[in-house]
Amino acid sequence: MTRIVLFTETNSVFGDYFLTRLACHPEVTLAAVTLREPGVLCDYYLDEPDPVDLAEKATQLGVQVLRPSDVNTQEFVSIVEDLAPDYFVVANYQLRLGRRLLEAPRCDAINFHPGPLPRYAGLAPFYWMAERHETEGGVSAVRMTIGLGEGPLVAQQRLSLTGTETAKEIRDSHFAASWTLFDLVLPTLLDRTYRTWEQDLSRRTYFGHPPIRAPRAAMEFHP
Repeated sequence: MTRIVLFTETNSVFGDYFLTRLACHPEVTLAAVTLREPGVLCDYYLDEPDPVDLAEKATQLGVQVLRPSDVNTQEFVSIVEDLAPDYFVVANYQLRLGRRLLEAPRCDAINFHPGPLPRYAGLAPFYWMAERHETEGGVSAVRMTIGLGEGPLVAQQRLSLTGTETAKEIRDSHFAASWTLFDLVLPTLLDRTYRTWEQDLSRRTYFGHPPIRAPRAAMEFHP
């Protein structure tokens, strides 16, 4: 059995799929899911019509839940090391994983990013693609390094856009494509046959948090 620790946000619609697939996979032991400390929610999802609570769901699935305020303390790193993970799978987790924590998995730490790396690294790529009327989208799986989103690519899928989509429309299409990409990548993690290639970081763009506005307004944003 391959041991995996998942990192995601407590109310992450994106991470919900990863939790379900990993917890139910016959060749995976989901050793733990790491969420944010109680009371901290990702503002991407505050107005979701069908909100999720991954702490509750993980408990129902019999998965250990970790909720540190700081993932890079020696105490937390030791807890994770004791879980003996083969991999970290990261899906919409907004705290930065430091070098010592990234060294904990025996094989790798893989982040699934709903954007076409090296472009649109950072937060809420769907918002920034809508703002910039992007016509070349995509989703990526990337090996995690100290540089945010700068590691070698494990897999990538390009997506065509019209340049007229709302942030919500881009989010939905890119989340769905990321879930499909995960289903394609996971078997290669389990049998250790995945390959990587370096990004062309001269093409890198990085974006931070979108301007503060009501979450629903941000999702319906259409410049």
